[in-house]
Amino acid sequence: MTLTICSSSFGQAKTSIEVSLLGRYDQHADYVSNFAGRVYNDTNRLYGFSYGINGIVRKNISKSNFLYFGIGYYQLRIDKIRGPIPFNIPGTRTGRNINYIDPEGTDLLYSTSQYHYNDIAFTLGLDKELKLKNDFKFDIAAEVIGYKTFSQKYRLFNGSKFYTTHNNKPLEFGININAGIVKEYRSFYLRPSVIIPIYQDLKGDKVFYEDPKMNISKWFNGFGLSLKIGKYI
Repeated sequence: MTLTICSSSFGQAKTSIEVSLLGRYDQHADYVSNFAGRVYNDTNRLYGFSYGINGIVRKNISKSNFLYFGIGYYQLRIDKIRGPIPFNIPGTRTGRNINYIDPEGTDLLYSTSQYHYNDIAFTLGLDKELKLKNDFKFDIAAEVIGYKTFSQKYRLFNGSKFYTTHNNKPLEFGININAGIVKEYRSFYLRPSVIIPIYQDLKGDKVFYEDPKMNISKWFNGFGLSLKIGKYI
């Protein structure tokens, strides 16, 4: 009887590997920053379309619940900067001053209008599937993602020149809800889903004279899509 139960339990176990492609748009922050001890502060609203790719291992912990872990690459992008111009000057600020020294010796105060962070992303999630009909299932998951930045790249002014750094930042993280469907085929399955960002906590950037320990937090204010291609092993 014991052998039969063990054999049955083993037979029901499902482990799969997945490749996940994702893209998401966020208002990353709405916060106040100070550049190099100025007498005024900058209010920043940062927006961007980010994307990534992950490898995921998924294993069921009950008939319809799954635990999964992933590791991959994520490029967190800032494509648009908006903020008021200091001293109540009319207009909208579309860039941020940057701590950059031109190797050619040009004595300019450089700014950036677009930049991104190259991250290693670690994902831990809990997934529930509900059977709909035939080979379709409804899928909903909650996940925590840790981001470890290994390099940064800033567009100088609005031109074709870039500044790349490798500044260390503390671990950043986010919490998401994913909702979608699972379509199973003979040897693989597709898992398209909508990404609903719940919470995100980023850290300060030395290039803007920010303390790397500062918290730049947001609730919601984002939307994304992902496609996972998986195979049971």
